Amino acid sequence: MEFYSCDTMVALGNSTRSGNILFAKNSDRPVNEAQPLVQFEAADHAPGEEVKCTYITIPQVAHTYRVMGSKPYWLWGFEHGMNEHKVVIGNEAVWSREEEEKENGLLGMDLLRLGLERGKTAYEAMHVIIALLEQYGQGGSAAVGKAFHYHNTFLLADPTEAWILDTVNRRWVARRVKDVAGISNCYSTTTEWDEASPDLKEHAYEMGWYPRELPFDFAKAYSAMSAKHRAAHPRWMRLNKLLCQAKGDITRETLQKIQRDHFEGELIEPRFSPADGLHVSICMHSIDPDASKTAAAAVVELTPDKPLVWFNALSSPCASVYVPCYIEGELPHSLSKAGAKFSEDSLWWKFERLNYKIEEDYPRFIGTVRSVWDKLEKEMAEKADASRPAQELTNAMMQDWKVVEEQVDRLYAQLESDDQTCTQPQRIPYLKKARQEAGIE
Repeated sequence: MEFYSCDTMVALGNSTRSGNILFAKNSDRPVNEAQPLVQFEAADHAPGEEVKCTYITIPQVAHTYRVMGSKPYWLWGFEHGMNEHKVVIGNEAVWSREEEEKENGLLGMDLLRLGLERGKTAYEAMHVIIALLEQYGQGGSAAVGKAFHYHNTFLLADPTEAWILDTVNRRWVARRVKDVAGISNCYSTTTEWDEASPDLKEHAYEMGWYPRELPFDFAKAYSAMSAKHRAAHPRWMRLNKLLCQAKGDITRETLQKIQRDHFEGELIEPRFSPADGLHVSICMHSIDPDASKTAAAAVVELTPDKPLVWFNALSSPCASVYVPCYIEGELPHSLSKAGAKFSEDSLWWKFERLNYKIEEDYPRFIGTVRSVWDKLEKEMAEKADASRPAQELTNAMMQDWKVVEEQVDRLYAQLESDDQTCTQPQRIPYLKKARQEAGIE
């Protein structure tokens, strides 16, 4: 049983039309693992207080920052998120020649949230993660009821800089992003970096993973050359190709389009439907109920002189809509609610139910859905303004998500009433099983 995790991408500085840093993230998770958007307030903590993460408890710090993140429903940590100081982080699974630690430690998602709660800058948050990684390790299964272990790569950014942090158990290597960079489920650091564990090279030499006489290449030395790496590499190449093609003119809309990509125009473009799940594309669809798929996505433009707008999408971004969210306001309850099974009071589950319906006949249904979402997405983006008072931001999110929920319900009813012959019968067995497991009638 194999899973593949998230795509993360960043465009930096003069590579963007605005000159600001743009950060975007797709989070891929096991089928039917709900991933709502949640918030946690800033807080002061008493000496000796502890924090219970997914598997282990560690000492709490004196103060934690206000955070907002996309959280798999059963985990303590985030797949991606931001804090009140404009730090954003995303993580992904990577696999190494080094076997994962057997003892439970901090999951990559735990480390991500801890970095946001404790770091005022991307660099500070990175070193929060490094210190915790070195002390507690990274370990534990990252899937419900399954043995799913991996190492982690992080992409961290703030309005002034971005960093990529690759980890192998308690060792690490970090490089500052100088132009554009996209990461997927394979190590991307090669021969150049800015900081690293002191024994990073020596450990690889001693293990016989790399010859001393060659210029040291981290990815070559530490990567597990396995089926997971084979699946991740085409997506990583496609992601960086699209980023480089747009370099100098990258906008939020550019990244949203990339996040919805299924290798269109490439030799490995899906044969029957973009949603057939045969390839691990940037917008990832599952081939069977034991695989993974994109569960949520986000884009944010990091500006030094004004509050940030977090554009959030639920379920598969190709069939979803990016809605403005604001860390200074209060999120709607239905946006932050989701459990193991479908429920009518969960926006994430309503989007997932709609997505399953679309995938029954994606080539025929997607145009109907996108005509609604594209118009609404443009309207909401044009009026998005994070500089308003907190109560106005709360009201704006309540109104936007209310409109979105009405459209989700309407689109689902419209597609359910369609009685034309299905042109994608090969997808029906998977969809039937996945819906049954989710409690979707």
